[in-house]
Amino acid sequence: MTAGIAAITVAGSGAELHQLASWLRTEDELRDRVRVTERSVAGDAVVVMVSSRSAGTLCRSLFGWLRKRRGDEAVWLKVKRSGAVEELDVDCGTGSDVDEVLESVRGFLDQD
Repeated sequence: MTAGIAAITVAGSGAELHQLASWLRTEDELRDRVRVTERSVAGDAVVVMVSSRSAGTLCRSLFGWLRKRRGDEAVWLKVKRSGAVEELDVDCGTGSDVDEVLESVRGFLDQD
């Protein structure tokens, strides 16, 4: 099982990041792994420590939040595997397929 860091950004809205962080913290598997970073190099983001095992919870919860939110700003998910240089960037939007994103994240985290 490979671990990594997932950073979720929402274009133009810091308030939505805090709402998303609160939403993700309702998941037992993610509760202590969620942080909001502000003014980092990548901009403001919700950062989650994630593994290939917890990736399903993260993706399903993120897409649940996307379906309930009122905003139409773009939402991006960036995943970086521990000890690796490569990153996976996914534009989640509001119409992306959670199963497709989950498969991409798990596949990326499980790479050697």
